[in-house]
Amino acid sequence: MACTTKKLCVTHTLPTQKSASLNDALRWFLHSWRKPAPPLAVLSNIKATRARVAKALRISCNSQFNIIRADPELCRLLGYEPNEVVGMSILGLMSPVVADAHAAVFRRLQRAGAGERCQAMQTNHVRCRDSIVLDAERNPVPCRLTVQLRMDLSSELVFSEIQGKVSQSVPRGFGQYIRREPGLHLVDAKEVACIMTDLANTTSFSIQQPPRVMAELLHKVYVTANAVVEREALPYVYIHEIVGDSLLLLCNAEFMGRYPGRTAAIGIYVASKVQKAVDEMLKSFSDHDMYLRVGIASGPLCAGVVDGRSFRVFGSTIHLSQRLESMCPRSQIACCPRFAAQLREEVDRDSMRLSQCTAELKGLGQVDYTVVDFLGTQLPGQNLELA
Repeated sequence: MACTTKKLCVTHTLPTQKSASLNDALRWFLHSWRKPAPPLAVLSNIKATRARVAKALRISCNSQFNIIRADPELCRLLGYEPNEVVGMSILGLMSPVVADAHAAVFRRLQRAGAGERCQAMQTNHVRCRDSIVLDAERNPVPCRLTVQLRMDLSSELVFSEIQGKVSQSVPRGFGQYIRREPGLHLVDAKEVACIMTDLANTTSFSIQQPPRVMAELLHKVYVTANAVVEREALPYVYIHEIVGDSLLLLCNAEFMGRYPGRTAAIGIYVASKVQKAVDEMLKSFSDHDMYLRVGIASGPLCAGVVDGRSFRVFGSTIHLSQRLESMCPRSQIACCPRFAAQLREEVDRDSMRLSQCTAELKGLGQVDYTVVDFLGTQLPGQNLELA
């Protein structure tokens, strides 16, 4: 928690689909660029720690958001030859979910008339921090970035720091309540997907192994899962909490990063990626038949600091995800009816198999739920075309 490493951010949340006008949507987006989504509780899984950049390094993009110039030193830090990045879309440095979100915003900006664009751009200097870009090998790289977006949509990105670790932190505005007297400092979120994971069949393993070996196993699970999250979706999905051999991931939480209308598509994609990566890692422990169970519930929750110690989340949505995780078959995902309904709207049926189930869940009674076998390998419905 004491680490203060900073990292690059080209991530912003999107306006809701019910925006009154395109002008409102553009204003919302640019406002979020000036006051970006807060820092996230993550730990990078980069192979080699990169040294801090001593001077500002730049990338220039044209009005189609393609790179036209890049400092050679920055290219080397990201594992590219300078001529390799020229002509590349800036989306190529982003994770799939972040790139998809930005492509949607870029399309809106390109369609806006000059008058609308002028009104929407209160300032052409925008500043972001605390997020991720991908290097040439698609490894996550934490950086700090300043963006200057001009009226013709050309832009310059200034990288002031590149480091190999990401700070542990809480959402912007809540840090002031940590290490203070306990109090109620809360925010409500209307629609968040809670992704609860848990290791099945760990009891026999923990009995047969020293405690340190169990700790090493859970470290591997966390590092494996977090590498997927950073590479695919941060900040729209992040690991919120670790409890025993369980991880709680949140998708599309307003207090972190939100992409409206894509909660189910992002949630099932990242959950499936995490499950497959962890199960692959667990093959080396084949004698114990361990695998990752996943339960997803979507709905409202409350978040904040209530004890002066940590940022936490509250609500029945979290409890439901935990109960559903216990019902999860191997290599599949159990989800609530609300999330399943969102899946049917956002994900093509050919990308998944759905099975309807009913079970008695502790504290919840008889509950209908859906078991999902996600067959896709890419973010459902991703569209990076800008023209």
